[in-house]
Amino acid sequence: MVDVKHVYRDAHRLKQIVSVLFKSGLGYYLYQLKLGDHLFWHQRVEQKKPMDLPKKIRIAMDELGGTFIKLGQLLSLRPDLIPKEYCEEFSRLQDNVSSFPFNDVKKIVESELKHKIEEIFSNFEKEPIASASIGQVHRAKLLNGTRVVVKVQRPEIKEIMDADIDLLYHLAELLQNHVEDVKEYDLKSIVDEFKRYTLNELDYLKEGRNVDRFYRNFLNSETVKVPKVYWDFTTKKVLVLSYIDGVPIDDKEGLREWSCDEKIISRNLADCFMKQVFEYGFFHADPHPANLFVMPGNKIVLIDYGICGNLTEDMREKFIDMLISLVGRRFDEFADGFLNIGMIEEKNEELTHDIEAIVEEYADASIEQVDVVHLFNDLVLFSRRNNILLPVDFILLAKAVVTIEGVGLQLNPDFSLSATLHEYVDNLTTKRLRPSYLVKTFVGDISGLAKNIKSMPRQVNEILQKLNRGELGVRFERKDLVQLEREIDRSSNRVSLGVIIAALIVASALVLNSGNGKWLAVTGFLIAIFLTIQLFLSVINERRIVV
Repeated sequence: MVDVKHVYRDAHRLKQIVSVLFKSGLGYYLYQLKLGDHLFWHQRVEQKKPMDLPKKIRIAMDELGGTFIKLGQLLSLRPDLIPKEYCEEFSRLQDNVSSFPFNDVKKIVESELKHKIEEIFSNFEKEPIASASIGQVHRAKLLNGTRVVVKVQRPEIKEIMDADIDLLYHLAELLQNHVEDVKEYDLKSIVDEFKRYTLNELDYLKEGRNVDRFYRNFLNSETVKVPKVYWDFTTKKVLVLSYIDGVPIDDKEGLREWSCDEKIISRNLADCFMKQVFEYGFFHADPHPANLFVMPGNKIVLIDYGICGNLTEDMREKFIDMLISLVGRRFDEFADGFLNIGMIEEKNEELTHDIEAIVEEYADASIEQVDVVHLFNDLVLFSRRNNILLPVDFILLAKAVVTIEGVGLQLNPDFSLSATLHEYVDNLTTKRLRPSYLVKTFVGDISGLAKNIKSMPRQVNEILQKLNRGELGVRFERKDLVQLEREIDRSSNRVSLGVIIAALIVASALVLNSGNGKWLAVTGFLIAIFLTIQLFLSVINERRIVV
C-alpha cells in the first residue's frame, strides 16, 4: 500500500531541492534531468552550463543543509570516488544548522534513559555548546558531580535522512542516465557508501565503542587525552562522555593564553597519529581542526569519533613494507606492495612501471624531503584512473595524512610529517630485526601452515568426490600457448607434406628407371610439383602476413 504521507513528503522535498539547485546556478542540469517541471513558474528559465561546478554544488549543499552537508563532508574524505577539486571544495562545508529546542532534548534523553533528567544529572545546560546536522552537545553534571558532555540526536533525523537518501538514489539514477559528464562515476555506489556511513553515525553506541577503543589505547599517554564513555547513560541516540576543557587547535589566541608551544603541539599531533596507525591500527579518519583541541601542557584532545579507520594486521604490515621500500629506494618493491593492497584483476608490467615513475620523482630525496601528501594524492589519482579499488580504510588513511599535514603546517611552518614518518620507519625496521619479532612471525607462519595441513585431508577428499562425480574440470588458456600450439601444428603439416613430396619424387624416379609405367611416373612428378608449389606459396603468404 502506498504511504500517501511519505509520497507527499518526498515530493515536497524534491521541489525544495530543485529550487535550491536552480538558485545555485545549476538550472542547466535540471532540464537535462527532466526536472524543470518541479520549478516554480518564475524559475522556469533555462540557464547556461555552469563553469565553476564544484563551488556551485557546494553552495547548494550548504543551503540544503543536514543530509547534503554530511554527504559533502564525507565525499571530501574520498578522493578515490570524486575528483580532487571537488574534495577540496566540499571540505569547506561546515555544519551551520540551528540548534533544536531544549524541550526536545529533554524528551529524547528521558525516553532513551528511562528516567527523569533530574534523576541522572544535577545540572544540564539548556544551551548547546555545539550543534551539527545529526545532533547537538550540552554540558552537564552527573549526580556525583562529574562534569560530562551529552550528545543528543536530532528528533526524527533518521526519518529525514532516509527520505533524503531515497531522493539521492533517484537523482543519481537521473544523472547517470542523462548527464554525459558524470557517466564515468558510479553514483549509486557513492550513495551506497553514504548510506553505510550515515547508519553508523546515527548509532551512538558505535561511536561510543570507537571512543572506548581510543580511550584504552591512550590511557597512559602523557601527550594525548581521550574522553571516557559513561555506558550506563549511553544509547543509540544519547552519548555521555567525560568533559575535557580545551581550546580549538587553530585558536592561536587561546593557545597563547595557556602558554602552549605550537611546535610541541605539532610534534605531539604527529606522534599521536603515528601511534594510531602503526601501533594500534585504528585511527581517527577526520582529524580536521574542528575535531582537535589542546589542553594545558600541549596535550592533544580528539573529539567526534563518528568516522574511524581500521587497519588489519595484514594491511598494516603491507603498508609498513611499502614505507620501508620507499626509504630503501626499492621502488619495484614499493610498486608491488601498493598493487597488493588494491583489488585488481591482473597485475602487469605497465601498472608497475607507472607506479615506479610516480615514486621515482623522489629518487634523489631523503625520506624527510618526500612530500607525503603529494605522493598519496598521486597514488589515489592513479588508482581511480586505472580502476584499482583500494580498501576504504586505506583511502581514509591517505586523507587523514593529508589533513594532519595541513594542520601541522598551520601550527608550525617547519612541520614535516615525513620526518616523523622516517623516525617510525627506522624504529619499525629495528623492531623487525629483534628475535622476539622474528619468533612471533615464525610462529604465525607455522600456525598458518598447521591450519592448512589440518584442512588438507578434507580438501583432498572434496576434490576426489568432485572428480568422481565429474564436477571438477580444469581450464587453462594462455594466448601465447595457443599460438605456439598452432605453430607446431603448422610446422608438423609442412614436414609431413615435405615427406610426401620426397616420397612421390623417389617413387616416380624408381618407376621411370624401371622402364614400365612411364605415365604413372609422370603423374607422380606432376603431383609432387603441384604440392611443392602449394608449400612454397603458403610460406610466402605467411611471411607477408608477419611483415
